[in-house]
Amino acid sequence: MAFVTPVIGTQTGLHNSYNIDFTVGAGKTNVLTDVQLVQVLLRLVHFELKKPVAPPAGEKPIVVDGKLGQSTLRYIAHWQRKAKADGIKVLLDGVFDPYRKQGELSHIAHVSYTFELLNIICNNECVLQGMDNYKNLPKRTDIPTELRGELGLPSRVVAKQYQRELG
Repeated sequence: MAFVTPVIGTQTGLHNSYNIDFTVGAGKTNVLTDVQLVQVLLRLVHFELKKPVAPPAGEKPIVVDGKLGQSTLRYIAHWQRKAKADGIKVLLDGVFDPYRKQGELSHIAHVSYTFELLNIICNNECVLQGMDNYKNLPKRTDIPTELRGELGLPSRVVAKQYQRELG
């Protein structure tokens, strides 16, 4: 399930961020709304910003259908390569993992969560460009009804799968 979680941005203050409950990528759980959220944020950063991030070479705009196809996998891999090229320590594993808490590194590989980085860029660029595309995800009629429904629920602090660890 995709969900909303509060975060504090260094430039934007307290705002909502979006997270997934389960890993999205080849051979993973790939819950429908988690995949849809990944697709929506990739579409936002690559096609909706006034100054978009370049999409993968030769790739068409990403379709938000909740299906993990080859195109979505190429977008995920492209985003990870971009983060690495920008000097951020990430794994090039072709998956987006849910991030546990703001700014935390993964416990095993000690790298940044690329899905959190995607959220940060979407939020910051929308704010800088005077757009509400990111902030208003739960209200946007151009995203799937199932996803809007989940993002419209009360915010959570951490993903369900990690709540046990936090006690």
